[in-house]
Amino acid sequence: MSDPMRAEQDRQTNEIYKILSDAVAAHGRKLQSEGRMPIANAVASAVVMMQGELLAGCADRRHRKALRNAMDRMLPEAIAACEGKVGRVGVYNVGARRQ
Repeated sequence: MSDPMRAEQDRQTNEIYKILSDAVAAHGRKLQSEGRMPIANAVASAVVMMQGELLAGCADRRHRKALRNAMDRMLPEAIAACEGKVGRVGVYNVGARRQ
């Protein structure tokens, strides 16, 4: 990827991340104001659905595989970049025994 293209990708990534992050936080506050508990699993499921929708839009299977591989490679870096920036979240394990 050329430098201008990479810079544009990074700019768009940051913009879209901010939009999605703000929307998820606003929805969590709305749920709390209604006396409901935001569930991290629901957010994760929605993110996976968005990934599926994006990948399904790639008509060429080779392009879909390349995009999925790129997404898989980006995840560890994204986790590292966000560690310490976000609050604690609880994860609900369906079928798990309570401790």
